[in-house]
Amino acid sequence: MAINPLEFNERAEFGVEGTTGYNPKNGNPIKGFVASFSRWFGYRTQSLNQQYTFMGNSITGTKLIAIRHDDAVNKSLNVRIGQDIYDIILISSDDRSARETFDLLTLQKVVKNG
Repeated sequence: MAINPLEFNERAEFGVEGTTGYNPKNGNPIKGFVASFSRWFGYRTQSLNQQYTFMGNSITGTKLIAIRHDDAVNKSLNVRIGQDIYDIILISSDDRSARETFDLLTLQKVVKNG
């Protein structure tokens, strides 16, 4: 699968859930997404096989994106695209020592309860 880096026309923020501030009325911490870094990315199309596998495992709300290879990206991070937060559920990493290497990230939308 050829990846054209010119298709990387959107920005994703990578980070974790943490304290974004404090409630001025009661001093309780306000939890939310705290960005650590951002990367350009491009959307990729999931194969039918991937879609069927996710459906069979009750995994819904997934997206497949490509970024330039980056060792800082790991499964413990969340990804914010626009206003939506995603978990990284799969990383297909290309860690060859070539100049043009890319990672494919399968993301699942985080659904907040309450």
